[in-house]
Amino acid sequence: MRQLADRDAAEGQKASATSAEEAEDSVKAEEEEPVEEGRPAVDASDLLEKVHDLQELADRVAAQSQKVADAKTADEAKEFLEDAKAEAQAVEKSAHSTAEHMETITDRLAAEDQQENSEMAVTKMPWNAIWPCATMVLLIYIYFAMGILTPHSMGYEPLEPDRRDPALVLAAVLYWVAMPVALVSLGFGATCEEGAPNLAYITYGVFFAVHFVCIFRAMRGSLSEKLHKSTRKLVFMLVLAALEHFDMASDALFTGTSAACSAEITGLWLQSWPDVPGGGLMVPMLSKLGFSGVALTLFITNAYLPQLLSVLSFFAPFVALVFLLLVMLWAAFGWLVGLAAMLSVYGFVICSRIGRGQMDVFHEAVDSEDLRLAFYVGAEVGELRQGGDFGAQGRVVLIVGTRLVLENLLQLWLQSSYLSLSFDRMDDYARWQAMASIVVGLLVAGGKGFQIAAVFVLKLATGTGRAVRECDIFTIIFGAVGVFMMLGGFGGLAWVLTKVIFIFRCDSHVWNLSTGCVSPGT
Repeated sequence: MRQLADRDAAEGQKASATSAEEAEDSVKAEEEEPVEEGRPAVDASDLLEKVHDLQELADRVAAQSQKVADAKTADEAKEFLEDAKAEAQAVEKSAHSTAEHMETITDRLAAEDQQENSEMAVTKMPWNAIWPCATMVLLIYIYFAMGILTPHSMGYEPLEPDRRDPALVLAAVLYWVAMPVALVSLGFGATCEEGAPNLAYITYGVFFAVHFVCIFRAMRGSLSEKLHKSTRKLVFMLVLAALEHFDMASDALFTGTSAACSAEITGLWLQSWPDVPGGGLMVPMLSKLGFSGVALTLFITNAYLPQLLSVLSFFAPFVALVFLLLVMLWAAFGWLVGLAAMLSVYGFVICSRIGRGQMDVFHEAVDSEDLRLAFYVGAEVGELRQGGDFGAQGRVVLIVGTRLVLENLLQLWLQSSYLSLSFDRMDDYARWQAMASIVVGLLVAGGKGFQIAAVFVLKLATGTGRAVRECDIFTIIFGAVGVFMMLGGFGGLAWVLTKVIFIFRCDSHVWNLSTGCVSPGT
């Protein structure tokens, strides 16, 4: 009996001492753990009090154990043993209570971390760019609705989508409305390390499949008599259409995904601007928008809206500049001033000859026949008639130029800058995402550049001498703009390609035209 009492007492004493030591070690670790700046320290006084209670109970268990050991009779030892067991149970209960309290504190800290991460996810959204861009896009949609529903009240050339192939109309709505809105929104769910979420690519896959189902349906129906006679050329143009579709989707998705690393790379990105002539003046505005805000703004104002409206290339830079200034005005002076300015410009345009003229251009370039509508969604599967401002050559000069300069070059510049500055923060999957977008953009831009070059080289070879002899100022200016666009386009592509190559050759992954390889930290 005495040996049994000694054994039970020893086990109870050991368990109580172990519980007390573990609790005390946990509290010490909690106290020694560094506290993040801005987060209140955890009050450990309650835990220390519980540890002291455990220690007192352990001492009492030890005393009872000693009494059991010193007992002279079996009954007395049994009585002391019962008391020791009761004390040990009290120790166990107190230790369990302490563990629950510590678990509660751990859960609270985890909830605070989750809330902090959620707040960071919200604050990374470039709202000072989202609101003006969304408002501007909505106003343009209203402008198109007026051209369809109430054209005569505004003196517009009526748009008649009901006269076009329904498959092509659906493709246009998906390509120019549903897909950009969906991918820009889903892009904001990206992370800096892993890139865009899988849901974004699944959604894009659905858009891609439906888009080409519509194209193939139109090719077997309304476009069957207008397709390229050469099967090889037709297949080549369909491949270009697929690349064009992916390029537009990746540009839209990039505006959201760039927000994931924007807070970390904006400062590094702005360091190079003072070296650009006049760039120092832009730094305050660029810092207010952030990298992701700039990416969204340039996509909407330069790539999306001019192409959505089918603005002629000669006027597209001016139109894009007006859009850009309206966004900057909103970001600089607040929504009240920005919205007032935006509505004023919008009212002036839609009620003037500018609005009527642009609607006429859109009707002629897009809505006048099914083949033009197919071109509008990137499927150049047929031959347009020659001659006129919107013939085959005219479209290359007036429309494709807009896509090359305002969409591809600007987006490639932004995407290559983002990849170089975020390279060390990305995993391999995110890097491959960024590289795929850049490579497709380079292929599409190169194809457009060669289309423009083919037209201009032919025109220059046959018309330069005549224009100079006849002092045809318009033709000379037209040719000069074309040459500038062609050289600028190929020069811009070479610059972007060089930046991408040096991402993998520079230790810092950052390369500038003026300095070569540089460090992001300098």
